[in-house]
Amino acid sequence: MNIARRELLAAGLGAAVLGTRPAEAGALPSPQEPQAAVKEPDGWARQEAHAMGLEGRGWEDVAAPYHRLPARAQEVVRGPVWRLATQTSGLFVTFKAATPALRFEVDLSEERLALPHMPATGVSGVDLYAREADGPWRWVFCSRPSSQSYAAEVKGLSPAPRTYRLYLPLYNGVTSLRVAVPEGVAVENVAPRKSLPIVYYGTSIAHGACASRPGMSFVNILGRRLDVPILNLGFSGNGRLEMELAALLGELDARVFVLDCLPNLSPKLVAERTEPFVRALRAARPDIPIVMVEDRVNANARFLPGRARHHEGNHAAFRAAHGNLVREGVRGLTYVPDGPFLGDDGEATVDGSHPTDLGMVRYADALEPVLRPLL
Repeated sequence: MNIARRELLAAGLGAAVLGTRPAEAGALPSPQEPQAAVKEPDGWARQEAHAMGLEGRGWEDVAAPYHRLPARAQEVVRGPVWRLATQTSGLFVTFKAATPALRFEVDLSEERLALPHMPATGVSGVDLYAREADGPWRWVFCSRPSSQSYAAEVKGLSPAPRTYRLYLPLYNGVTSLRVAVPEGVAVENVAPRKSLPIVYYGTSIAHGACASRPGMSFVNILGRRLDVPILNLGFSGNGRLEMELAALLGELDARVFVLDCLPNLSPKLVAERTEPFVRALRAARPDIPIVMVEDRVNANARFLPGRARHHEGNHAAFRAAHGNLVREGVRGLTYVPDGPFLGDDGEATVDGSHPTDLGMVRYADALEPVLRPLL
């Protein structure tokens, strides 16, 4: 916590000035309305990120601005799913500025900053990209969190006009995130795109484990490559094709639904849950393509016969469910076999299961040609 912030908190002004309290449900400011920057006597002008226009969230009726599911879902989904939905994977803010410096002040919802197999930069960091004119997105800066409330600055930027995209943490929640520029620098907030999103429902791999920083999650990579909104509904260990999620997904008007839940299921559960889930989603959204993705085979499965049999059983049950759905007349289904997503050299994971940045790029490489024609 920086000195200015400590002084404000000591004066009893922290929540009001720094915006550390989540907004009330239904009371979120519209990103289309101009949001005045807060000027403080330290040379920085600040805006709360969600007031600038937060992209990657499918619902507006949220309990707090940085949640991924609507407030009413808390009474519907299992507790672990709800807790994971308060983590900000896939959310980002976009703005335009010609600035020599940027500052990000972050208050996280969870004390845990890192995981045993995933660094704090990916779990709790904010990750900055930029593009000039119509060029590609290029990486600029990632924070290195060392406490639950932290500030990170990038200085010495060439002050050319450009568009910035700031990705939020993958495995932590945010209660407040303020974007600051030097006083006198003009910032143009970019509202979330109105075009229909890809909705990606999955497990820890979609959630972002174990990218080194948020921009390297394969879902975020695909968002940049395809240049379309993507809603990340990856729930670590809890992407289980549950009917409560089918109902929630069915509320969303999407351009594509992606179902990638096999890593959290057994062959028995795949056989039991796939067909009811797809039927419910198809009934709610008759015309939106549904992509059914096999799970990756663990990188070390060749040495672990039990894991190999598990994957074979999952794939067989998923293929059978897909075949049954097609035969009964369910249209608009695309089946994606493991290519393999992680490659065949065993070099793309941290633990046999979760991708490194290399694995994330390979995942994006495998899924991009599947998704692009469906857009």
